[in-house]
Amino acid sequence: MNRKIVLFLLFGIFLMCCIGFAFADMSLSERYPGSWRDEFNTGISKALAKNKIRGCGEYKYRPSSKNHNEYLVRCTRDGVNWSSYIVWVGINKVMGPYKSDPSLD
Repeated sequence: MNRKIVLFLLFGIFLMCCIGFAFADMSLSERYPGSWRDEFNTGISKALAKNKIRGCGEYKYRPSSKNHNEYLVRCTRDGVNWSSYIVWVGINKVMGPYKSDPSLD
């Protein structure tokens, strides 16, 4: 393999590792800063529906400080019990549910 290609690939791997460590050092409140928003968000609603997420009759969200189309979303069906999801509206991807972190209240 060409030496320049090998060096380029190694540099790319090194760069990806550095980015990963930078994100790992962020707390949730740093990654999703500010207060919770509760106004309707079309992108979030579409992603939740497309992924067949149930129990989100009411939701609130915080945008990511790092990724434009990423949100931390909390859902409830009864106003008492909340579940958290990570939602990427650009690709309609949802991960979760996760137990809600009380430090973000």
